[in-house]
Amino acid sequence: MATLQKIRNKAGLLIAVIGIALLAFILGDLLTSGSTLFRKYQDKVFEVGGKAFSTEEYFNRVTEWENFQKLMSGESSLDENISLQIKELVFQQMVREHMLDNQSKRLGLTVSKEEINDLVHGENISPLLMQLPLFVDPKTGIYDREALANFFMAINTPIESLQPEERALVQQYKSMWLFIENLVKYQRLEEKYRSLLANAVMVNDMEAKTSFDLSQRNADLTYVVQNYYTIPDTLVTVEESEIRAYYEKHKKNFKLSAPLAKITYFIREISPSDEDFAEIEAQAIEAAKKLAESTNPAAVVAEYSEIPYQDVYVAADVLTESQLSFVSSANIGDMYGPVREGNSFQIYKLIDKIVAPDSIHLRMIVVPTAGISEQDSLVRNFVDSVFTVIKSGKPFAQVANELNPQSNGGDAGWVREIDIASVGKEFVQTVFSLPIGEVTKISVPGQYIIVQVEEKTKPVTKYKLAVINMPVVVSERTSNNVDNELNQFLSLPDVDKKFTELATEKGYDVVPNYTISSTDFSIAQIPGSRQVIQWAFNEKEKGAIRKFDLTNLRIVVRLDNVIPVGIAPLSEVAAAIRSQLIRDKKAEKVISDLSSKNLTSLADYAESMNTRPDTVRFVNFNTRNIAGLGFEPILNAYSAFAPLNKLMGPAKGNMGVFVVNVNNRTQGSETYDPKTQKNTIHGEIAYRLQMQSMEVLKDKLAVKDYRYRFY
Repeated sequence: MATLQKIRNKAGLLIAVIGIALLAFILGDLLTSGSTLFRKYQDKVFEVGGKAFSTEEYFNRVTEWENFQKLMSGESSLDENISLQIKELVFQQMVREHMLDNQSKRLGLTVSKEEINDLVHGENISPLLMQLPLFVDPKTGIYDREALANFFMAINTPIESLQPEERALVQQYKSMWLFIENLVKYQRLEEKYRSLLANAVMVNDMEAKTSFDLSQRNADLTYVVQNYYTIPDTLVTVEESEIRAYYEKHKKNFKLSAPLAKITYFIREISPSDEDFAEIEAQAIEAAKKLAESTNPAAVVAEYSEIPYQDVYVAADVLTESQLSFVSSANIGDMYGPVREGNSFQIYKLIDKIVAPDSIHLRMIVVPTAGISEQDSLVRNFVDSVFTVIKSGKPFAQVANELNPQSNGGDAGWVREIDIASVGKEFVQTVFSLPIGEVTKISVPGQYIIVQVEEKTKPVTKYKLAVINMPVVVSERTSNNVDNELNQFLSLPDVDKKFTELATEKGYDVVPNYTISSTDFSIAQIPGSRQVIQWAFNEKEKGAIRKFDLTNLRIVVRLDNVIPVGIAPLSEVAAAIRSQLIRDKKAEKVISDLSSKNLTSLADYAESMNTRPDTVRFVNFNTRNIAGLGFEPILNAYSAFAPLNKLMGPAKGNMGVFVVNVNNRTQGSETYDPKTQKNTIHGEIAYRLQMQSMEVLKDKLAVKDYRYRFY
């Protein structure tokens, strides 16, 4: 009883303890969930119509594209520019896919398995497949169904029958096909969507006939123009209130689809110092001495130069200007250098020279060796038998084609010694000393070669030259000195506020108020500078300064401002608006001044404008680009509707104020075909829809791009 009473007396305390524990549990769960939600928010790489795409989704697709590009190009790695282009392409593709899915679901558009099959195997092959190098005959450049069939045969090979490395390759190709098939599907879906949009617009009979008639009404015009750039800006005044009024009226024209940033920066290049040059020069003097004394130039060249010694003779056209100047007067054994040329030291030694053909035309039959003595014996016997057949009189080309119908008669084309140096010195010496028409067989590591010389060029002087190229690179000491110099600059008082002033005092070439977009690949096409853009859009503090280390240069940047997505602020577009208003006021002033003079001829207008008349011919209402003028709708209108031989204007144009006389108007000889004309106009409409529809969808679905957070 006493125990129960104690429990009753402490019940309030127990309830409080349990309550606190429960609260802690709930808060802990809430905080954990909140953390998860926060991580999801941070992980959002872009958003389409409220749907968020994660970094994992995006970068997995990027990897797919990169692997596809490597397979198509045969490259094992991609340079920075290609990688950035792929990132942009993947973003655009994923956005388009989601928008198409969204619209297709509402409209009932689908691409069935049967359609995919027809696009791959049927009569209506997908244009995408017809462009892929995998499925194109390299000789004709035309789509090859057999190549596609062989591809499917390869990826459908039973895995169990393959070696591990073959399995990996088949799996890679299977993944690539899924990637290609997805592209084919969405290309077809987009075609359907665009076709639906295009066919929602009709061209009526009156529109078709009017457009045709106007296209046949060609005019010859004589005109004078007062170009806006010939009028000083100081002759007109634009008030701040006018700029603001224009901005308020045309706000939609200043919408930003990606955030912008303003930065001020300078570049400090890191070039070799005098000490770096002195260090390499000392090594070059040592290398020249060794090369002069050595009877084995290959060893000395290998010790001091990244480019190996080529034990071959080369003609004058292969040599650099300094090499040619040296060998033209040098004797065998003579030395040149070390001489500084640009950022390197050059050393040459003339090893030998001869008079001989520079190039020979070869036919070859190559037979790989097996690497096993018993099998090599069989290969050698086979080569001997082929060689005997050719020596007995059977044409080399015929034998080569019988062994390999794709060999083009064993034709290896024209070669120089340097072209075949990698095969070996013995091979080079043998084939270049072989008489025309003679056949020989040569054993080189990994293969037997039967070779015949078809032709030779005329003998010329050829040189065997040992070349040591010693580039002067930036030392770590020099690089550290530059970094210390910049770190001292960054530590100056008020450097964030006086960035331009202080940098200019130090002799740096400052680029002020430079505008970048979050989607830019680089700053001023500087390789590796995408990291600066990423920093600018993730940095929270205006006026922040940072130094970036790039290969052989440093960029020091101050963040001046970040302009978010949406309507650009007036401060950012005021200069452009001012230019537009200045142009408009110049037009008003010129028109007013000319009208007040009551001029009656083009000659009078030309004299007043300080210009001369000019003529354009065959202009009609539909001419988009007038010779020498570009797009000038006012001239299109005059060509179609102005009375003949009557001065028109002065009138405002795009590039200046025009006064025009229509000298002559002729009717075209084409026959009106309603169907053809309607198709032409409809095609133009479809093209515009094709260009504009996706951009309209992006706007309506509020595409938000956050990729700058991640790269």
